[in-house]
Amino acid sequence: MKHLKFYAIVLFAMLLTACSSDDDNSDTYENHITVGESVFEMHTAVVEPSLNSVFLSLANSSEAEIVAASDGTALSNVDLFTARISYLDLTPGVTYELSEISNLEFMVNGSIVGGEFENGISQFYKSGSNADLEVTQGTITVTEYDVDFIRLSFAFTRADGVVISGDYEGSFLYINNNLN
Repeated sequence: MKHLKFYAIVLFAMLLTACSSDDDNSDTYENHITVGESVFEMHTAVVEPSLNSVFLSLANSSEAEIVAASDGTALSNVDLFTARISYLDLTPGVTYELSEISNLEFMVNGSIVGGEFENGISQFYKSGSNADLEVTQGTITVTEYDVDFIRLSFAFTRADGVVISGDYEGSFLYINNNLN
């Protein structure tokens, strides 16, 4: 009987831990962009303040590959998300509305040649030649941002009704070319 109680307690403990709630993924960042049913993994974030705005980029390439590409190494099969936000730099805890984003674009399967992105396939943009791919509403939220770490998420809707979401959490490259 003593062993039966022990096994019952072990079984009960196993059931409790097996049923613990890990379904709430609201704080889980997977470093990806989802466009409808398609998911694109992102590995690197780049923040580049400019005179009157800040450029935010996410890429499926590694930080080392992005640095090498800026030095002239050619890269292929690059997925690149870019947003130009009308502020001097990003601010933690701030949500940027679509009206505060002057340029927005996500291209896949492109190349970086001579430091320039080319020949990608558009998934969405703020303004372009295909009205269905234009984003009509959405925001970018920067949850955390300091010298070593960034956490952000975004959600947009294209004119054709396709829902877009994305998030990134981790280190980032900070490029400060124009500010002194």
